Amino acid sequence: MKKNNIDIFITGAGLAGLLASIAFSRKGFSVVCIDKIDIKNHIDNNSKSFRTTAFLEPSKKFFEEIGIWTEIKKYSCPMNSLKLVDTKLFNDHLKITASKTFSNESSNTLGWNIKNNDMIKALFEVAKKEKNISLFSNTTIEVFEINDEFVEISLSNKKQFNAKLIVGSDGRDSFIRNELNIKSTTKELGQNALTFGIQHEKSHNNISNEIYYSGGPFTTVPIKNNSDDNYSSVVWMDEENATNNLMKLDKTSFEKEINKRSADILGHLKLVSEPQLWKMRTQVAKRLISFRAVIIAEAAHVLPPIGAQGFNMSINDIKCLLKKSIKNKYKLGEPRMLLSYERERLVDMNFRVSSVSLLNYFSKTDNPFLKIIRSSSIKYLFNFNPLKSTIMKLGLGSQ
Repeated sequence: MKKNNIDIFITGAGLAGLLASIAFSRKGFSVVCIDKIDIKNHIDNNSKSFRTTAFLEPSKKFFEEIGIWTEIKKYSCPMNSLKLVDTKLFNDHLKITASKTFSNESSNTLGWNIKNNDMIKALFEVAKKEKNISLFSNTTIEVFEINDEFVEISLSNKKQFNAKLIVGSDGRDSFIRNELNIKSTTKELGQNALTFGIQHEKSHNNISNEIYYSGGPFTTVPIKNNSDDNYSSVVWMDEENATNNLMKLDKTSFEKEINKRSADILGHLKLVSEPQLWKMRTQVAKRLISFRAVIIAEAAHVLPPIGAQGFNMSINDIKCLLKKSIKNKYKLGEPRMLLSYERERLVDMNFRVSSVSLLNYFSKTDNPFLKIIRSSSIKYLFNFNPLKSTIMKLGLGSQ
């Protein structure tokens, strides 16, 4: 059977895989992207999910650069600020003890929030129309072999390709990473994240709130809504036993718990979707490359949903790999190009994973002394403008 020559083969058609496919296609590279699931059915089956993704200003600029911002914008809700809120229990109610609001000093908007399913749908529709992308659902790699000139790939749909570069964007249990024998450092956090949608009494004013007490942050993020009602998505991190018990509650009991945990930031809350539970871990690959192969996004790094870092790190992977590929178009996939990518991304990746892990440690603590440090930091330390400015630049991924 004839093997088709292409530039880039991407395995995994989630948010990062589809975005990478479009980005490379728009810069003139020929791309094949596969996923083991039926992408359209996945979109249809998750239409009621309130799991969301927040992307920051630099990511929005990248969407503009590759010409997809118009498609993404119609589903996105702007976030003007991120508010850190510390609380303490008084008479069975959480009372706010400290708060600090962070905004983008160079723009009115800090970022945008979008339902995962809406973004995948938008990216999927764009990818299907791209002449440089061949997109295959329900497809897996049967075998791939790396040689000097190409990666030879045979698929379950009987198609065969020779690619200059294979990109693993296939998630935390990455087939590509495992086949390349790239080791990862994994730490189970003993926490789960609950994600769900809420309708709330007060306006969110386009502010995302990270509310600290114990077990992990309770984060509300504004979502786009065409009615006059107020809606947000919630990510509630807590210890495994606590979240498992919460999942057993009926709707009335669950609403009572989220109203208590939200410290009345948004007034009375009503649950508008079924809660979903996700097991939390940090996972960092020790290498990002092999010969003519690279791993990106959650195949390379997994971290808790704190500070809107996860997907924005994945976008930074794509931006960096695209930049290196354009610069080395005639040496695509060769060692010098990939080593340059790895050096640049490993430093940023490890710093952000460490920073988010530290934030999570302080957010979940029950230690009274550490709670005092946390509250004092929010109340006083972040008032120091040079430090606040530095934190914002790092959080936004400024380079």
